[in-house]
Amino acid sequence: MKKQISPGTVLSLMALTAAATFTITLSMSRKAFNEKVTEVDRLADKYDRLDELDAVVRENYYREVPEEDVLDGILTGYVAGLGDRYSVYRSARELTDYEDTTAGVYTGIGITVTKNDDGDVEIVDLAPGGSAEQAGIRKGDLLIEVEGISVRENYTEAINKIGGEVGTSVTLRVQEKASGRQKKLSVKRVHIDEVTVLAKMLDNKIGFIRIEKFRSNTVTQFEEARQKLLKEGAKGFIFDVRQNGGVLGALEQLADPLLPEGELAFSTTKDGTRETIITSDANYTDMPYAVLVDGGTASASELFACLLRDYSGAILVGEKTFGKGIMQATLALSSGGVTLTTATYETGITPCYHEIGLEPDVLSVYDPEAETDTQLEAAQKALLSRMNQKKAA
Repeated sequence: MKKQISPGTVLSLMALTAAATFTITLSMSRKAFNEKVTEVDRLADKYDRLDELDAVVRENYYREVPEEDVLDGILTGYVAGLGDRYSVYRSARELTDYEDTTAGVYTGIGITVTKNDDGDVEIVDLAPGGSAEQAGIRKGDLLIEVEGISVRENYTEAINKIGGEVGTSVTLRVQEKASGRQKKLSVKRVHIDEVTVLAKMLDNKIGFIRIEKFRSNTVTQFEEARQKLLKEGAKGFIFDVRQNGGVLGALEQLADPLLPEGELAFSTTKDGTRETIITSDANYTDMPYAVLVDGGTASASELFACLLRDYSGAILVGEKTFGKGIMQATLALSSGGVTLTTATYETGITPCYHEIGLEPDVLSVYDPEAETDTQLEAAQKALLSRMNQKKAA
C-alpha cells in the first residue's frame, strides 16, 4: 500500500524548493553584479585617466585639438599597447589602402622611377597598358616635375603627388629620352595590377618561378606562369620565395595544384580551438620541386615552403627562414578597422615554427660579392639530382 503525502508536506517541499532556487539565483546574480561592478570600475579608471589628459591638453595646448586625428591616435595607441608588431589599427583611408595592397592593386599611373648617376629621376619601368604608357611615356624618359614640383629638388614631395583618387589626373613634365624634348602631360590615376610573379625556363628543363609577394592577384599570375612552363616541357620547378612575406588568403589556391589531397595546415586560437586553414583536392602535379628560402622568407611564403616540403617532398635551399607562425585577421570597425594576431598555425607534420624558422635541406649562404646567384645555382644542382633520381627510378 502506497503511503500518501499530505497537502501540508507538499506545500512545505514547494516552499523549500522555491527558497533554494531563490538562494541560488541570488548568489548567481550577486556574482554577475560583482563582476559587472568590477568591469565598470576598471573602465571608469581608464576613462578618468583619459579625461584628465584631455582636460590638460585642451587647456594648455597652443592650437585647436584636431578631433579626428586625436581619436585615430587613441585607437592606434590602444592596439600598439598590445606589444604585438603585427597588430595595428587602421583609419578608414588606411584600411582601404591596405585592402588594395593585399589584393595586389595600387593607385597610380604605372611608372617605376629611380635616380640615375647624374641625379636625374629616370623612368625605368612601365605597367603594361597603364595610363602612363598610354600617354606616350617610355622607359628611359626623365621625370622632371609633378604638379609643378621639381623631382630633382624635392623628390619625396613630388613623388607623393603622383598618388591620389582613382579617376583624377596628375600633371607631369617629362623629358623624352630619344629627342631630349620636354613635354607636359596630364595622366589619369587608375587601379593597377601589381606584377608579383616572374618566370623563365632554366637549363635541364627546370622551370623557375619567382614569387615577389603573396597577394590575391598572385594566384592567377602564378598558375599562368606554371602552365606556360609545363607546356614548354618543364620537368621540375624551383620556386623562389626569398625576401617574401604576404597574406595567407592567397596561399591555399596557389599551392593546391602542387599538393596532394587532404587537410594540410591548421590554426590554434588562445582557447585551444583548432581549425583547418589549408586543404587540397586530389588534382595535383607530382614532380620534383625545390624552394629557395632565406631570412626574409616569412608568413605565407614560409608556410608555402613548409607545405611543399612536408607534402610534396620539396627541397628547401638557402638559409634559415624568418620564423613567423602566427596569423592575422583584419576586422572592420564602424570607421576603419583593426588587424589582429588571432592564432598560431602549423602543418599536420611540422609543429608551429614561430620565432624558430625552418632549416633548409641544402644550406647556401647569399654572397653579395658573387657575380652569379649562388643560391639559385645550389637549388638547380639539388633539383637536377632529384630529377635524375626520379628518372632512374
